[in-house]
Amino acid sequence: MSEGQSSSDTAILQQVPRMCDLLGLKRFAPKKLIWEDSIYLGRGGRIPVPVDYVFVGGRRMILAKRMQGVLAPEDTLLVRSWARPRVIKSLLVAIIVAMAYYVPVLLLAFGTSVLGSAGIYLTSPIFPLVIGLLTLMVFGRVYSPEAHKEALRADSQVAGLVGRDMFLTTLQKIDSMGFKDVEKLNRKSSMFKQPGIQERIRNLQSGGTIPSVSQ
Repeated sequence: MSEGQSSSDTAILQQVPRMCDLLGLKRFAPKKLIWEDSIYLGRGGRIPVPVDYVFVGGRRMILAKRMQGVLAPEDTLLVRSWARPRVIKSLLVAIIVAMAYYVPVLLLAFGTSVLGSAGIYLTSPIFPLVIGLLTLMVFGRVYSPEAHKEALRADSQVAGLVGRDMFLTTLQKIDSMGFKDVEKLNRKSSMFKQPGIQERIRNLQSGGTIPSVSQ
């Protein structure tokens, strides 16, 4: 048993490599499990840890503290299926668009006199930064519906591997506990947000047909 870890924590950690193999993911073996309801980002900033999410970084794994002791070790890693984050794709597009603006402007400003005195302003780093941020917001919005569907498809794939009944029971137990973040996501279900627990349950019950939701 790892220092400072309960037997239940150790059992959860031991499940990780097996789940990675089962789901066809790159294997990792965190050494420490931390239960926190929010993660400190520095300068007073924190992000919440959803009850149905697993944060993994370095040799650590973080789960919502309010879920500690709620689920059996073998169920804990099923709470959120694996889907490619839209943030990474959106960020790459934002960088490409920003550079597509900035590089030609720099070349025109320092290699020619086409821009004239306007080149001083147009080469300011603030312009590609603003363009990148706007692109990130727009592209993230455009990609969100596909990410939403992808998460539901991932649920269906996981259910096929570990057993639909087991997965459904885990989600239904979380849904019945009245967590505020779960209820809020259920109430505001949208293709532009991650699927709520109730939508994920309906999706599995319907055989993974990815039902439509209000936008």
